[in-house]
Amino acid sequence: MNESQGIADLDLRTIAALSGMPKIKNLVNPKNPTEMSERVIVTFKPLPKNYPNTEINAYRERLRNSLLSNGANVISWEDATTEDASYGMFSKLMGLKSVRRKVNAVIDVKKKLSPIRWLLSKVAENIYRIVRKDSLSVSSILKISGWADDFTVGYLQDPYNTQVITIMSLDPEFENEDTTYERKISLGLKNLINNMSEIVIGVSRRNFAIINMNLSDSIYAHDQLDDFVLYSLIPKIYAPIKPPILTRFSVSEYDPQEFEYAKKLSTLGADLKSTDLFPAGSKFIDAIKRLSHRDVANKILDGRTGVSYGFIALAEPPGYDGDKYIDENMWNSLQEIPNYNPDEVRAASNDRWYVRTLLADETVYQQVPDIWIVTSRSGCDKTNLNPDSDIVRIGLLKGKLHLQIPRGVDLGRRDIRPSFDTYVILSQALSSALYAPSLIEKEMSILHFHGYPDPCWFRGSEHHAGARNPSLPCGTVEAALLNYSAVYETATQNGSDIKLLCLVESDHGVNVLGPDREYLVQRLLAGSSEGHILLGGKYLPMLKRQSVASQ
Repeated sequence: MNESQGIADLDLRTIAALSGMPKIKNLVNPKNPTEMSERVIVTFKPLPKNYPNTEINAYRERLRNSLLSNGANVISWEDATTEDASYGMFSKLMGLKSVRRKVNAVIDVKKKLSPIRWLLSKVAENIYRIVRKDSLSVSSILKISGWADDFTVGYLQDPYNTQVITIMSLDPEFENEDTTYERKISLGLKNLINNMSEIVIGVSRRNFAIINMNLSDSIYAHDQLDDFVLYSLIPKIYAPIKPPILTRFSVSEYDPQEFEYAKKLSTLGADLKSTDLFPAGSKFIDAIKRLSHRDVANKILDGRTGVSYGFIALAEPPGYDGDKYIDENMWNSLQEIPNYNPDEVRAASNDRWYVRTLLADETVYQQVPDIWIVTSRSGCDKTNLNPDSDIVRIGLLKGKLHLQIPRGVDLGRRDIRPSFDTYVILSQALSSALYAPSLIEKEMSILHFHGYPDPCWFRGSEHHAGARNPSLPCGTVEAALLNYSAVYETATQNGSDIKLLCLVESDHGVNVLGPDREYLVQRLLAGSSEGHILLGGKYLPMLKRQSVASQ
């Protein structure tokens, strides 16, 4: 495969490495969901005996057929599982099975807990409370506390790699278009927690809906199933939500009281409050009743205890040392860099890196800048930021990640973590510096919320991109690559004529970028007050249709 095809002027691995993303063995073109489907392995857990819901049963079969027709590898439960010997003879007596590590998703249906299982689960939970300790792995916790449950997550050899997808009846309140976004997400989070699932699909007679930790409220008609499977479900299975882990960062401190960009970001958050696009987050950990399940969620989410509706960030001016641009003769004299393609990235004698880019059919050799961004931490109230505890500084220096936390804050606090969207944020800043420098040369605001604007909201020199991209979750390399590509494509088509850039992520939200903080705030205030920007997915289909029409 030509890894640069359809993405930008650099190959995928170069973009990922320069943006600080983790290495992926078999990186696919994220614009092509068929490449993802070929690598996805899915199994369906057998239905309980005498399962009564014919509507869900019929949807389940259509879903299986659609996955197969779209190229996914759907294997039988027998091939997907192996004997689980975790409990010795008890495992054999109970006929316990575990799902093999190679399986990317198990699709199950919601089931009622029998009185016997309910009682045994209470016993198991009490045992867990007695033996609980921080060093226990996710698998160990589930083996101790989950042997009596029928939660699918308890059957997984690798809960980090295998996602659980639960099909259930769609709540009429969720399906009602008059229900507020916040209420829909409250219902969705409840279903994710109650079913111990990464993804829940709700099914009604007319529609079906999907919810995951991206807090989407997308609803589809049944005749949209094939498009949903290829562009929404398969990408979510292929690239599960994974927050950036602290061990990938070089961690230090900074003084927010002496740092102007922390103060600017706090003011920006307050100015955005009346847009109502950044509601307070949800402490979903508090809603998980069982201690063992809270511990599992804590470990998988790297200590994050809640979810929040977006982020706000402020990119500082990119940092350069020496010539920003060089000619071809100078490029030819530069040194190769280990693990980088020498046709694309090289190092100068002062250890600054240069990259070969293509702008408007012209080859440009330019320095890879240092990127620093102040951003709201994961889980906080974006409109009421305390610089002393809510704002972290993330850096990207020659492909290496840096994290600065406010001075005096204990990193052991579970809520001091960089945003789930860190890779997306950094890729947006780097691509802007390389291809649309007018966006970021003084500073660049990045505003992410879980809604969409009406296409008619956009004015001259305001652009949107990405609406037809596959629906990839936040925190993934693939989502970051798509954002990088969208900046590149917009700059290629419009040059420096960009006052506002709206990067659309299906089933997630938008990232609004711009060099003028006051202008962005005014535009979002106007859009929200006039009803042209709404939380939730009402305007996403319109953005998709306009994107198709403009191609």
